Amino acid sequence: MNELPLPNVEVDSATDWPAVLSSVRDYWNGKRGSRAMPSRSDISPAQLKSFLPYILLADVVDGGNDFRYRVVGTQLREFFYFEPTGKLMSETIAPFGHETVRATLAGYRAVMERRAPMRLTGSGSWFGQTPKYFDALLAPMSDDGEAVNMILGTFIFVWDREHQFRTPLAPRLGGYVSA
Repeated sequence: MNELPLPNVEVDSATDWPAVLSSVRDYWNGKRGSRAMPSRSDISPAQLKSFLPYILLADVVDGGNDFRYRVVGTQLREFFYFEPTGKLMSETIAPFGHETVRATLAGYRAVMERRAPMRLTGSGSWFGQTPKYFDALLAPMSDDGEAVNMILGTFIFVWDREHQFRTPLAPRLGGYVSA
């Protein structure tokens, strides 16, 4: 198990994979065949229909300096302050703080460098939405079979059972306040 530079975030956790993540991983593997990774044209939304609410597609921008959300599933949109589709990742998650932007971009860059799927699990406290936990699969895609130009992701969030659901926290000077 590797660790990103975030406390309580694991890479490639050995625990059982949730069904959504393992199904999307298996789909990705099937679509890549003998290649290192599939291309965007290999991915069919109709074949992922039951998972679409949990899926995102992000374009690689400027060699991985940033990413642009191309598709964000309905179940994922509630974790943003505004509609993320078509916007830069750095812009969309900026309300959660500089450290969150840095760590999120680092996770996506790690998938680019690895050129293979990566599972991330951890605490959502780094994303201004405590108490929640996330489990995610990020998988690279390439139009030329070499350079990663898109990331296929799927996320699930589990709220701490001892607390009621909370909407994303709005940033304020010195911390966060409920929106």
